[in-house]
Amino acid sequence: MEVNPPVNITRFEQLEPGDLFIYMSDRGSCYALKTEKTRDGDPSDILILGPEFPYDAKESALLKWQPTTVVSFGKSYQIILPTNPSAWFLNGDTRTAICLAVCGEDVYVCTNGGSSPGRFFQCFVDMKTGRIIENRLPGISAYTNQWKIALPGVEVRTILDYSSKVSP
Repeated sequence: MEVNPPVNITRFEQLEPGDLFIYMSDRGSCYALKTEKTRDGDPSDILILGPEFPYDAKESALLKWQPTTVVSFGKSYQIILPTNPSAWFLNGDTRTAICLAVCGEDVYVCTNGGSSPGRFFQCFVDMKTGRIIENRLPGISAYTNQWKIALPGVEVRTILDYSSKVSP
């Protein structure tokens, strides 16, 4: 029997940094990414990606580690970036609730690393490795609010779509 897309029901602790999964809670469910542990050795965070945001969050944010069951897609996902020139901008301050930064060939989620939804602290999370970068990216970057996540398979399936959002 073939299951499409391939998923693994597992515990958050079993995921690797950069894994894509469905985060489920009594306060809402959304797509999310596991981050690396911080320099201080804190457990990995949960980067919420939407399309709905739990816990009254209005944008992408980092949630503290939780012992929870997840639907994991692992690293078998694609980021689809826009080719429309008007979808790109140079200043991350004009971002919307969820924005990507591309620095060289690396893709980062611009996110709120603050202690609560109302306390904004700019962070970037590398989608490939789950590494959290505070404040500035390590090189030249461009930003977009229009992007998608798709799962490969017999037929590519878009699961998260921010491509129709209006650019600044």
